[in-house]
Amino acid sequence: MATREELEAQGFEEVCGLDQVGKVMPTRVNVAGRSVLLCWDGERVRAVDELCPHKNRSMAYGVIFDGKIICPHHQYAFDLETGRCDHRAAPVNVYEVVVEEERVWVRS
Repeated sequence: MATREELEAQGFEEVCGLDQVGKVMPTRVNVAGRSVLLCWDGERVRAVDELCPHKNRSMAYGVIFDGKIICPHHQYAFDLETGRCDHRAAPVNVYEVVVEEERVWVRS
């Protein structure tokens, strides 16, 4: 179990409580000035950029399904682990997530 100081030294930022992460829809948080979405992927929390690279639109109202976040605008699906898209869009950035003592930390 890492301490707050150790996580901060490794570049992690505390963003919210684990109970604040939505199960079906993503939760928007700010990480080092960037808007990032937290998503449940099975038993893990994942973090990806909020903006879809296809048309630079928010995926905050997207749906999480089968390990992917589905953009609400054009239904492009992005893998929560790799960021890759099922279509021809560029991938989204993914961020490392650590959960310590029911708090979610994201590496910026």
